[in-house]
Amino acid sequence: MHLFYQWIGDALQIENRNKEVDYAAAQLTRIFKGGGMRSCVLKGQGIAQLYPKPERRQPGDVDLWVEGGREKVLKFMEDSYFGRDHVVIHHVESQIIDGVVSEIHFIPCYSCNPFLHAKLQRFFAKNAEEQFSNFDDKLGFAYPTLRFNAVYLLSHIYMHFLYEGIGLRQFVDYYYVLHHLSSEERKQAIGDVREAGLSKIAGAVMYVLKTVCGLSEEYYVADLDEKKGKILLDEIIKNGNFGKYNTKLNERDDNNLIAFNLVALRRQLTFLRYYPLDVISIPFFKVWHWTWRLYKGYLKIT
Repeated sequence: MHLFYQWIGDALQIENRNKEVDYAAAQLTRIFKGGGMRSCVLKGQGIAQLYPKPERRQPGDVDLWVEGGREKVLKFMEDSYFGRDHVVIHHVESQIIDGVVSEIHFIPCYSCNPFLHAKLQRFFAKNAEEQFSNFDDKLGFAYPTLRFNAVYLLSHIYMHFLYEGIGLRQFVDYYYVLHHLSSEERKQAIGDVREAGLSKIAGAVMYVLKTVCGLSEEYYVADLDEKKGKILLDEIIKNGNFGKYNTKLNERDDNNLIAFNLVALRRQLTFLRYYPLDVISIPFFKVWHWTWRLYKGYLKIT
């Protein structure tokens, strides 16, 4: 009985938190619109609308993709006296709305592999207008279309898997996207996934969704790959989202990032056989990214 009441309490907390995050997403949308920039809420609060009970999906922070590019977005934030922290290639962290952390995206997602990165950015740029225009009057913010999410969420899963660790929530989100695609949208998504260079990871994701969520073949956007899928599922179980179950990854020392990155690289090298170019690109990208952040003044050396 105690567990039952605990579940009720947890459900009420999730519902209240969703109201707060929905409000923050709408406020952020209005703030950037005031600066002449449209925006689109990635993941979270938009994906929740696909769930049977949107208010019961566990919310996180607000990921807001803002049009205009990095320099324009950062200048607006600076001119508006918004605090900013940890500027990286695809977003800047900030807490513009009290109580809700936000990641303001210049681009939806990135890849350390320059060829995959270029393919993803072409897809995002080609479909940007439709996403910024997909405004929900009731919620007060725009969020991506199903066809866009069929590629974007897959790329997000892939980046988490390779770089940080991945949990099941992202897969449940993707399950609902696939279930809501129409037959025509699914055909388009299959082509989009192939064109974006995500077919390998898509096959692994189909295996996880079939095994864990019971996804039927009719909803697939790629041929199921059992071998890569088992590796992906094992990674979910062993490491979890952001590698929270991996004690070595969690023993991060910001004063010794070289040691931390070597631990991360040893984990990533176990995927070399299956995703060679993506894994090989990681150390080169990290060196370039660190140098770029330092040059741009986004990295403070103390």
